[in-house]
Amino acid sequence: MRRMNNLVTLFTAITAFFFGSFITRILSTVDKCPAHRSGVVKLEPHPDLFLVILVLSAPDNAELRQSMRDTWLRLGQPLNQPYFPEEQIYLPKYSKAGGHLQMETVETQAQRLMHYIKWQKELTKMDQPRVQRNIKFKHLFAIGTQQMSGILRGELEREQQQNKDLLLLPRLHDDYLNLTEKLIQSLDALTRFYDFSYLLKVDDDTYVKLDNLLNELVSYDRKLLRNRADYGHDPQPELYWGYFNGRATIKTKGRWREPNYYLSKNYINYALGGGYVLSRKLCEHVANHSDLLSMYVSEDASLGTWLAPLRHVYRWHDPRFDTAYTPTKCHAYHLVLHKRNQRHMDDLYANKLCTHEVPGQRVFVSYYYDWTKPADRCCDNVVT
Repeated sequence: MRRMNNLVTLFTAITAFFFGSFITRILSTVDKCPAHRSGVVKLEPHPDLFLVILVLSAPDNAELRQSMRDTWLRLGQPLNQPYFPEEQIYLPKYSKAGGHLQMETVETQAQRLMHYIKWQKELTKMDQPRVQRNIKFKHLFAIGTQQMSGILRGELEREQQQNKDLLLLPRLHDDYLNLTEKLIQSLDALTRFYDFSYLLKVDDDTYVKLDNLLNELVSYDRKLLRNRADYGHDPQPELYWGYFNGRATIKTKGRWREPNYYLSKNYINYALGGGYVLSRKLCEHVANHSDLLSMYVSEDASLGTWLAPLRHVYRWHDPRFDTAYTPTKCHAYHLVLHKRNQRHMDDLYANKLCTHEVPGQRVFVSYYYDWTKPADRCCDNVVT
């Protein structure tokens, strides 16, 4: 009997030890993971997404949101275009010295734009076979609802019932100074609830030629998958596609004042926020490390800073992203066009490209990015 009691005691002790170790491991793991910042508890399921479109929208911009629904968000459903030629897709390689990705040269960027313009013209001249493809994508308008008036909340609830495309963030007071937190909370919610390959972030005054962008992004993704073996033991490139600036000055006064950016004289290079594309792993990187990241007033400069140390980020600078603080001279080759109002969106949807231009108005001059030069000399090669 005594022997039996000893065995029972030993068994109980062993069980308690392993159970305690198991609980400790779970608690320590949870402690290492940041709490879900967004407070979003549920989103409607939408499996196997290729692209999520995240629109950072102001609560009272209902008319702009509806204009986007009525125009470019309808493009690409289904995608009905010839396959974008993969020979025009650039895939970066790692350098032997330091193992960093080699960015495109200015010459390659210019050639790529020239080939795209030529391909566009050929599409209008000859009847190339079109392929109808169902590329799954979903759009969501991110809006903070904390401290919101009952009247505005009621309007948003009615808009949500009708469209089911609002990403309501209950822990965010929607204000310009909270845009960086808004981006983080949005990425936190989207990476938790959706399985997607890429994310397109835009503002609610941005127009996107979504069918053209999707067509090229699909070709990029296909080529990358087929060439994954070429990277060997190096990580596969993660895409950060937009219009980059490396010489943006850090504001010391006014609404955009940055009191805590001490890293450099200018912002570390980043894609301008009117529109850019991120691969999923970069979204996860931000969401999973959000408790460790320094937040700055500019959400787009913050993102560029967060991604700066990663050696496997492919920063694809593209002058077809017209996302500067003021629009450039309009061209048919533009894919993403920032600072557009409802009338501009309607006109663009009807293939009227240049209705935003005012005679004599100063326009932004776009450039190719020279990654071989210091950041303050990055942007002197004008697109002609």
